[in-house]
Amino acid sequence: MKDVKDDSMYLNIIAKLTNANKDYSTYTIQPQYGKGTYIIVKIIPGFSLAFNNFSMNENMLNIIDRYQHFSEPILKINYCLKGKMLAFDKKGKICASGKGSTAYYEGIENICKFSHFDEYESISLFGYTNQITNIFQQVFHMDKSILRGFCNQINEEDNYTVIKNDLTTIGLLNDIKDNFSNGDIDSLRIRAIELFMYELKNFKTNKERKELYYSRTVVEKVEKIEKYISENLDEKLTIDYLCNEFNISMDTLKRCFKQVYSTSIYAYIKKSRLEKGKELLVSSEKSITEIALNCGYNNHHSFSKAFKDHYKITPRETRKVYVIGG
Repeated sequence: MKDVKDDSMYLNIIAKLTNANKDYSTYTIQPQYGKGTYIIVKIIPGFSLAFNNFSMNENMLNIIDRYQHFSEPILKINYCLKGKMLAFDKKGKICASGKGSTAYYEGIENICKFSHFDEYESISLFGYTNQITNIFQQVFHMDKSILRGFCNQINEEDNYTVIKNDLTTIGLLNDIKDNFSNGDIDSLRIRAIELFMYELKNFKTNKERKELYYSRTVVEKVEKIEKYISENLDEKLTIDYLCNEFNISMDTLKRCFKQVYSTSIYAYIKKSRLEKGKELLVSSEKSITEIALNCGYNNHHSFSKAFKDHYKITPRETRKVYVIGG
């Protein structure tokens, strides 16, 4: 039987196998890409579950010919537990999935660009579509048309289908995590199959909670705006200026930015400025006034107030703590 892991750029390029037993295999991300692990649990032949827990150093591009397409159609359901993932395939389909949502995919197109913001954690169910279809027919006497219909519903959308999790899904995911923590792999397998059966039975209804996307062009424009913000925190950044500079409406910028980065653009600018300010306080000898100006504040008073509101300590006290601690 073909092994779906052979088609994975994550498991063959980004990570390497570091441990394996009869129940699961652990892959550790190589330092040049980031840190973390993928743990692949064998559920039944042709159908697996993965615990994904990692952070990446930077955005990843898939430019390797071998991994542009899967060798045959793959079915994958990814439940995001922490962080955010943004991905595109070559056809321009978008997947933006954050904490508490599930992304569905079936096909042969691999993603060509993907970003994971902050620490990322998810649980995935996956396998080759034909292998899953055949094994569920053999073991559970499930009519093949049920899985074909499920895949057809997934592929009805212009972008990846992403749905907010309901209480049943959340409960089953928690059980799966607990089963693994307790070393109860048999119960984990039962819960994984139960979760997949729940998806097959309820996908059409759950799809009513699907998330809506902006186009790839708009999302990439918002990514450029985020990069501009990060590189120009000393400027007097305003939403009006960014909209004019990048030719985007204010409403679209606000909504799409929050969809991609899970925070408002205002909060993002403020947090980024304060993080830069804290870094300068502990790594440079610049005055607090200089640091305030470098972070886009008009004076040290407004910077100090915002800093204390956020960190519950003044800039001057922060510098003393780190100097003494150093």
